[in-house]
Amino acid sequence: MTRLRPTTREDLPKIEEWIEEDPFHKDDSRCTPEGLLTGNGVLTFCVQDDQGPLCFVRLDDEEGILRLSTQFGPESEVSKQRLVVGLLTAGIPAIIEFGKSNHYGGIIFESVNESLIKFMEKQNFVLDKGDDYLLRFNLENSE
Repeated sequence: MTRLRPTTREDLPKIEEWIEEDPFHKDDSRCTPEGLLTGNGVLTFCVQDDQGPLCFVRLDDEEGILRLSTQFGPESEVSKQRLVVGLLTAGIPAIIEFGKSNHYGGIIFESVNESLIKFMEKQNFVLDKGDDYLLRFNLENSE
């Protein structure tokens, strides 16, 4: 079963390891293990299944849009199937519900990872500008 839980200091070694193994994040100074601890950003949490953590998520308010930052587990530890199930059953629905219930205009994320971009396009994210992909909410129909 997939669930969301707070990210704690005990998660720091795993987050640090995952960042180091991630070619998209390891040299990005914005990617810090401490930044993914619960208490940072608007909302920060871990998506976890019965086998363990799948990814760590941070949401930040960017002019009324939620900026989504995610550190995924390496494929050697978290299969794509586990990750997709976790994102579709718990992660993405929770982020969308949080965003709508808190009157954000949508969710935006930055990526150059083609696999991630294609997956998120299937979730209705569209290219906004540069490397940003946006899912805009229709708040009039979300109440």
